Amino acid sequence: MKWLKIFAAAATLFLVFLGSALAVNQQVLTLKFAVWETPFALSMFWWLLAAFLIGLFFGLLNAAWVNVKHRLEIRTLRRQLDKVEAAIEPSTTT
Repeated sequence: MKWLKIFAAAATLFLVFLGSALAVNQQVLTLKFAVWETPFALSMFWWLLAAFLIGLFFGLLNAAWVNVKHRLEIRTLRRQLDKVEAAIEPSTTT
């Protein structure tokens, strides 16, 4: 049953991709930044898709970096907490 859900999700994503590829303006254009111009021309759909995927990649990379930083901080704080709890336990039993 799980494979059916995966297949349905993949088919839906493919249909959305295909629909958006057909619905978007297919005019071929080159990008211009100040005086530099891209050496090739692509349709607007491919430029937008590339921009989205690059943004998605950098967003996920940033989220992973922040997540790793927080996990390391939590690990350090847990070690400190364990040390404090170990120091408090002998004095509370007497």
